[in-house]
Amino acid sequence: MNSLVIGVRGRMVINMAETRRMAAVSREMPPVSPTRAHKQEVGGEITYNDFYFSKAKSTSHIKMHKKGAVPKRPTPNYTNAINASATAIPQTATVKKNRSSAGRRRAKPLKKEPKIREQLSKFDYPFFTIVLVLLSFGIVMMFSASYAFALKETGNSYFYVSRQIMFAAVGIAAMIFLSFIDYHILMNKMVLLVGCGVSVALMLMVKITGVTQGGAERWIEIAGITFQPSEILKFAVIMLLAFYAHKNEEKIKDFRKGYLPFLVCLLFACVLTMIQPHLSGTIIIFAIGVTMMFVGNCRVKHILVMFGVFIGLAIIGFLGLKALGYDYFESRFLSFINPEADVLGDTFQTYQSLVTIGSGGMFGLGLGNSRQKFSYLPASHNDFVFSVICEELGFVGAILVILLFILFVYRGFYIAARSRDKFGMMLSVGITVQIGIQALLNIAVVSNSVPNTGISLPFFSYGGTALMMQLAEMGVLLNISRKAAIE
Repeated sequence: MNSLVIGVRGRMVINMAETRRMAAVSREMPPVSPTRAHKQEVGGEITYNDFYFSKAKSTSHIKMHKKGAVPKRPTPNYTNAINASATAIPQTATVKKNRSSAGRRRAKPLKKEPKIREQLSKFDYPFFTIVLVLLSFGIVMMFSASYAFALKETGNSYFYVSRQIMFAAVGIAAMIFLSFIDYHILMNKMVLLVGCGVSVALMLMVKITGVTQGGAERWIEIAGITFQPSEILKFAVIMLLAFYAHKNEEKIKDFRKGYLPFLVCLLFACVLTMIQPHLSGTIIIFAIGVTMMFVGNCRVKHILVMFGVFIGLAIIGFLGLKALGYDYFESRFLSFINPEADVLGDTFQTYQSLVTIGSGGMFGLGLGNSRQKFSYLPASHNDFVFSVICEELGFVGAILVILLFILFVYRGFYIAARSRDKFGMMLSVGITVQIGIQALLNIAVVSNSVPNTGISLPFFSYGGTALMMQLAEMGVLLNISRKAAIE
């Protein structure tokens, strides 16, 4: 008998142990009919040439068709034949399975529920709430600090608060509008060129047609509207540095191609604010630049070099302005060293600020019950509104304001850490640092921790340009949070 016929349903007892083994293999694999030819070896020689299973016959029998004569056929080895058949079935079954599955339509995978909610259609509500609380609290405290001065100067106690509410309404509208505008538009080179060009032109106009207040030229008047160009310059610097860090991410560690252009842009902006003179604005812009360079992955030694260059230029600028007859920095430094040196002259404002803070105690005199705002404390509704907060709400109220700004900075960095690209991250860091550093400097100034530099408290101090720009920047941050992965 030249071929071995194995029945699928028939019983063929050759060796009980081998039969059990074959049955175990058959249970593991699906009983499908092979359709492809195979070659098997028995005893080192080819005993069975190509064979296939005929589809025309009953599936209960496997028909092996011999295609070639075997010159020398050894004695049939039933054990090897059974092993060969058991091995052939799984191989051909796999082919059959693959062929049948290839023509079958694949089922669509089930969508997994995201673990982190992506805010594509709504912004970061905790951050938005913090901004609204700061704004509302600021307007109330600004009104409390300004109504006596407004009544004296204009005859209308609501003069400053009504204007501040109008500025806030415009700022809120800008914030909501910008929260729907893709922040990547700021990466457009034409937008960057126009923004930076306009801010530089306005800063230069300050020295030509500027309005002087408190010994400094920081404001210009156009069409009856007075505004402070340095607030626009701050945001222009943030945009430019964020764009540069995003486009030159791989070169940022290189001194000539990465660090030097960064340094030139930052120092140019600092010089523009220093010549007004505007020391607080210079410090804020420098702090923004240093932080963005650090976050942008600049080398630490390069940042330290920039510190040295900045200090050197500050000394040169101070000596140059003094030679030109400006005693602005000298008088501010004197009030810092000894607030009681000239309480009726140069140190009057710093001294009265300390008296105002000390009058509040732990819980304050009560909302609206400040005494120092009645012509004792200069600029009580502007740079020194925090002193009035301490007097009316005490130490508890001061801590509350500080905690609100800490929450603001934390949430701003939270948005930056989850931004979808480096440009969004750098923008978020720059805007957050601007508000945080400005609040920190204002509190330090009114408490005489640093020299009096004339810096406002964000969302609290009176000022239309600053408030509208700050709220507009909040709109940019909210738009970044829309596209970020926020929990």
